[in-house]
Amino acid sequence: MIIGIDASRANHKQKTGVEWYAWFIIQELKKIIPDTVTVVLYSDVPLVGALAELPQNWTQRILKWPPKRFWTQIRLSLEMIRPSTPLRVAQGKPFDSAQGKPDVLFIPAHVPPLIHPKKTVMTVHDVAALHFPETYNWFERWYSVASAKYAVKNLPTVIVPSLVVKSDLLTLCEQKESRLVGTNIKIIPLGFNPQFSKLLSETQLKKIKEKYQLPEKYILAIGRLEEKKNTARLIAAFAKAVTSGLDTELVLVGNPGHGYEKIARALKISPFKNKIKIIPWAEENDLIGILQAAHIFVFPSLYEGFGLPVLQAFASRVPVIISNVGSLPEVAGDAVLYVDPIIVDELARTMLQLTNDSGLRAELIQRGTQRALQFSWEKCARETWEVLNSLCL
Repeated sequence: MIIGIDASRANHKQKTGVEWYAWFIIQELKKIIPDTVTVVLYSDVPLVGALAELPQNWTQRILKWPPKRFWTQIRLSLEMIRPSTPLRVAQGKPFDSAQGKPDVLFIPAHVPPLIHPKKTVMTVHDVAALHFPETYNWFERWYSVASAKYAVKNLPTVIVPSLVVKSDLLTLCEQKESRLVGTNIKIIPLGFNPQFSKLLSETQLKKIKEKYQLPEKYILAIGRLEEKKNTARLIAAFAKAVTSGLDTELVLVGNPGHGYEKIARALKISPFKNKIKIIPWAEENDLIGILQAAHIFVFPSLYEGFGLPVLQAFASRVPVIISNVGSLPEVAGDAVLYVDPIIVDELARTMLQLTNDSGLRAELIQRGTQRALQFSWEKCARETWEVLNSLCL
């Protein structure tokens, strides 16, 4: 039995949510899949770091052509027709059985190849383009919706991280669940890096704060600087809160995204732009310290398929304010303060309230720590393996 996994996103150097999902799932599957099953990892460049450390029954194939933009649709499709020679690291020799096409193909991120095995499983992380088409260019909007719709109508199983994404897929295909033929939509919640739970020392936190020139006290937001993440309203709410007495600064971790022009304008006109710091990207180990040193974590997104940073904040023992929309209530439960993401004044009042109420902060930290215990990459991978294994039988 051969299982193929698209490892291209997991192999990215600068990972964000989807890339980390692919990376952790692969790493946990290495511990779970029995050695009687051959696993082939497909990527456009050689695997790096811990991802390249393969069990004896695992192998990798580097598929270098064509250009990356259409790597999945064209090059991975060609591999499903005529497999190339696998590449093995020093642990062992290539498996003869791995010379063939995979019996089951797992795509951890959004888009299946044009040609794929009948037993193909794909994870759809969100269908945000349904709700906010204006936050994507026309190609991204069409591409994300079309690939999700194709998956639901043609693949035996589609994995989603939340009930909200499942409902979106059913709406997209204009079908009730009882009328879906052949496709099983399986909800498997995500996990988080357990390193976020290991509190750093004051010396370690000081080093990270010096490295990124962080203020002594700050509210933190993580995510692309774009319309969907509601960054412009967050900047406006921060200004209102400071005017009302908020004694802290704002740190935004994320690269510019679609609609950044609005964020840039919001920054330019903010009377407190000198209190706002932007970090385009941070190493995961540094992000742990950036989170743990934060006074509050705020996540006012207009839509999320899951909301991985919320779990990271819970694990880091930071009180959280989030939107009351999308999948966020599913993930957070009663461990956060909710706000309507459209109402700037409400977000401003809530940031001010949580900053000044130490008792409420302590209560939310305790609830968040307990809530995080319900999620793990090990659990996510085991449920994913159950799906893949069921197709192997």
